[in-house]
Amino acid sequence: MRKLWVAPVMAAAALMTAPRPAEACGGFFCGRQPVDQTAERILFATNQDGSVTMVTQIQYAGAAPDFAWVVPLAEVPAVESLAVFPQLALTALDSATGPQFQWPNDPSCSPIFPDAAAGGAPTAGGTDDGDVTVHIREEVGPYDVAVVESTDPTALVEWLRDNNFRVNDAMVPYIRIYTSEGMKFLALRLQPDAEVTDIQPFRFTLPSGSPSIPIRLTAIAAEPEMGITVMILGDRRYGPANWPDVEIDDNQIVWSANQWPLQTNWTALVARGVDEAGGRGFVTEMSGPTTSIAEQVRNTMTSDEDQLAARDALLPLLEGNATITRLYTRLSPEEMTVDPIFRRTDGPVVSNTRLLQRYVEDRDLCVGPPGAEAAGAASPCDFAACGAGGLCRVVEGADGTQPVAACACVPGTTARTTLDPSGRPTVTCQDIRMSFLNPGDRALPDAPPLADPCATFDCGANGECVPMNMTPTCRCSTGHVAVGTIAADGSRTTTCVLPDEPVPASFYDRRVPQLPDSLPGGRPVDVPPPAVAAASGGCNAGGHAGSAIGLSGALLGLLVAARRRRRS
Repeated sequence: MRKLWVAPVMAAAALMTAPRPAEACGGFFCGRQPVDQTAERILFATNQDGSVTMVTQIQYAGAAPDFAWVVPLAEVPAVESLAVFPQLALTALDSATGPQFQWPNDPSCSPIFPDAAAGGAPTAGGTDDGDVTVHIREEVGPYDVAVVESTDPTALVEWLRDNNFRVNDAMVPYIRIYTSEGMKFLALRLQPDAEVTDIQPFRFTLPSGSPSIPIRLTAIAAEPEMGITVMILGDRRYGPANWPDVEIDDNQIVWSANQWPLQTNWTALVARGVDEAGGRGFVTEMSGPTTSIAEQVRNTMTSDEDQLAARDALLPLLEGNATITRLYTRLSPEEMTVDPIFRRTDGPVVSNTRLLQRYVEDRDLCVGPPGAEAAGAASPCDFAACGAGGLCRVVEGADGTQPVAACACVPGTTARTTLDPSGRPTVTCQDIRMSFLNPGDRALPDAPPLADPCATFDCGANGECVPMNMTPTCRCSTGHVAVGTIAADGSRTTTCVLPDEPVPASFYDRRVPQLPDSLPGGRPVDVPPPAVAAASGGCNAGGHAGSAIGLSGALLGLLVAARRRRRS
């Protein structure tokens, strides 16, 4: 099976550039349906000639000179297809196809609604640059774009570095995987006069193939429990060819009516469902005709230039395909061992509207407004995903009143504070082996050795700090759980505390699964948690993901920018 490849984005925070507010609302592009702010978005659109157009969102936090993005491709894209794509179009399609929840008609648990106010012409031609074939080298919007190929990974890396595409040593073994498979590489960097604010989704078309994601290399920079949204436009429904199709029982959906947008535990259910499927799987969140969506886009009435550009970019893709399928997953780096492939499949229409239940087997699924009798059945752990190596427990919140979710982590994993899909702080257990940039390493061959981010990070008296891709994380003593907070300035803390309910001793008998021999590892696993962990001492520097150089968070699947260290 021929495969088309496109890489997702790794995001440690809601880094997607939000479209500016429009003077006049254009209908489809003014939807209020919330989206997973941390998910990476990929759009595939099949064409009548057998080619496939791809749009991938690019998220990045750092300095403009440090930005670089590289993705393996099975074929050389059509040079005339290289273009930027409006972020607003991708965000609006995500909102239109994402899960929508209808609540029961129950006044004692009704949602609180807010007030109603509201480059130059490209040229083709392959050239030979030593052991590297340069198929394309063009300026496209804010990007310097190259498509290169080599059977020698060392030569390919040297070419990328010589041409200012930032590639560190941790990337080389993974690049070797794809060069051995005969893949080409699409590389982007910002032009010298471009700013980070100029970064936009990128679009290109490959001659043929089945959509696929090079997830193995993505593991180098992935956030734990990272969301990936895949939207596929075609003549039929699409599904994963080599991964399970995970189903979620709507009766498990817990929801909160004391805030807007409506909060559910949907993304946590997806994360746990994928973990139970062995760390591989996609949930089909929607599949059906494109007719109504295309009609809404076509009827967009606005004078706003951003909305008009989004309409003109999105409408041809919708009109050229009869069906749209939306797939969603949440993965951690250690689960990214096999590249998912997508193919046409049979199946019924899947609505993205899900009816919320109030009671299931005498359990109240609604977290009601403060003081309401409906509150009390749902737990903060219903909304949390600690990862395959984690166990959720409830602890008292920082304010001493509101309970929050915390995570116990199995030996071989460590707790990292990050953001959940709604932008709230959460903790996930991360495989220690998946640290590819560590204190003393060099982000690039000519760079100085990296300092230890744990030197100024405190996990508390019952934990010790473990650097993971130059981000401080916490390994808690037996029986303790990690709870995380994020301050207004973005700094993050992780602290090991005792939970309200004890962690079973049998939990610590579990071990992380063995990684495939074909995948390069990060560092050896340090198995036992400390019986009495030594505190690292010092002030709590927060450990903002992305605050340290290198692969500490917001990087594209093959985004190999070595970011400058930002002082806490």
